[in-house]
Amino acid sequence: MYVLIINKIIQRGCYILIIEKLKFQDIMELLELYKELMPFEIEYEKSARVYKEITENENYILLVAKEENEILGSMLGIRCKSLLESFLVIEAVIVKEKIRGKGVGRKLMEKMDEFAKEKNCAYAILVSSDFREEAHKFYERLGFKDGVKGFRKLYY
Repeated sequence: MYVLIINKIIQRGCYILIIEKLKFQDIMELLELYKELMPFEIEYEKSARVYKEITENENYILLVAKEENEILGSMLGIRCKSLLESFLVIEAVIVKEKIRGKGVGRKLMEKMDEFAKEKNCAYAILVSSDFREEAHKFYERLGFKDGVKGFRKLYY
């Protein structure tokens, strides 16, 4: 395994997987991948504005996993602070359906764990839809516990 300061490069067999922060020029490709996860229309202009906000805020990290310049997966991390401690919220976790189970999600999560530790987060939380049972097994293998119940309220 090779580790760079900005990117994390993992060499396995015949491909090299790069874990890095999303670049502006890759937004459209990531939005296409999000269509596997989210059933609603995604606006490029709005996403470009949000990207700018995310990159200017040190409490956010938007990671992508790439092989030969193709995005294979992504996840968003947000460090939150309470009066008691900092914690990490993980959102928008996705790996291309055709390559799930090949270690891409695990490598993304390892990089996210590094971010959480750098930001002194006490724990990480995420929510996952009830029907995504395979994803739940994946999260449990990574050390997440099913001891809390999550709720989500949609505003639009």
